[in-house]
Amino acid sequence: MMENQTMPKGYLIATFTIHDQAMFQKYAEAGKNLAAKFNGRVILSDSNPKILEGKSEAIIVVVEFATHADAERCYHSPEYTIAKQFRIAATTSTIILAEGLTQ
Repeated sequence: MMENQTMPKGYLIATFTIHDQAMFQKYAEAGKNLAAKFNGRVILSDSNPKILEGKSEAIIVVVEFATHADAERCYHSPEYTIAKQFRIAATTSTIILAEGLTQ
């Protein structure tokens, strides 16, 4: 890697349609501070996105991590594994891990 380049950021992109609000609240509580623990921060959370083309779930969330590896560590962490069970029970969802452009 060249000296003037930095590692690409990692992004976790999630879409949700909530079917069980109480269970989804358990997911939100279980994962509340998890991104920060893995050098991440929520940069977008929209419960009413305007879908211009295609289909999407009702809520869109984007979490930006310092690196793609941080995003993967967060997703595969024991803490998220527990939280994920609540998400699966409460929603129809899509979760995507993506690598940002090299700076």
